[in-house]
Amino acid sequence: MKLLENKCGMVVGATSGIGRDSAILFAKQGATLAIVGRRKHLLESLKKEIEEMGGQAFVISADVTIPSHIENMVNEATQKMGKLDFAFNNSGTIGNFVPMLEQSEEDWDHTVNTNLKSIWLSIRAQAKAMKENGGAIVNTSSWLSKGALVGSTSYSASKAGMDGLLRPAALELAAMNIRINNINPGGIDTEMTREAFNHDQEVLNAFAQSHPTGRMGTTEEVANLAAFLVSDLSNNITGQAISTDGGYGIAGQRG
Repeated sequence: MKLLENKCGMVVGATSGIGRDSAILFAKQGATLAIVGRRKHLLESLKKEIEEMGGQAFVISADVTIPSHIENMVNEATQKMGKLDFAFNNSGTIGNFVPMLEQSEEDWDHTVNTNLKSIWLSIRAQAKAMKENGGAIVNTSSWLSKGALVGSTSYSASKAGMDGLLRPAALELAAMNIRINNINPGGIDTEMTREAFNHDQEVLNAFAQSHPTGRMGTTEEVANLAAFLVSDLSNNITGQAISTDGGYGIAGQRG
């Protein structure tokens, strides 16, 4: 039996990177999916790929910076699939990633609203859909919830807020048989990571080498962890922020 057979789930932020590869893996493992994002043409391409390998996916256009879209995406997903067993909240923004003295209040609000407020709203809407039968919610946080880079003030704050939100949410949702966990990737080779380092390949190479494993992680590795956390194999895991960072977050001497 496949890991997610007979499960219905949604992947928010499925157009690229971690979200896209997670949706493909979830479908391979038997899940019926609602794939959510802003760029509908990329979602349609993903839907086609999932269907060509024998899976089933529904496209839902939504912008998580608009609260009404969040409520609507969950309602639409539940109506199309008949139930919601799990959700993977992966949408987010790197922000403008400049020193805070160069940031505006609008820059701060955009990053925090996209990365934190939208997660709070998504969890609330998804939990309402799951409260009768239970389920699992997983969110993409970051090593920057505890770490820092020059320019990461708003991003680090938003991800630290996600990890702070996680623990009381786990306590409240446990009574409804809903588990919730965060994934905290380290350096993952994605467009967002490259954007954070201004696409400077020399700096990116140095960043990769600073990981004890000597490389950045892959989107497929994050997807593997997400699949485990939304599956029944992790039924006793909730309220955890789990790193997949090649040891990058271990304090100590480097080099």
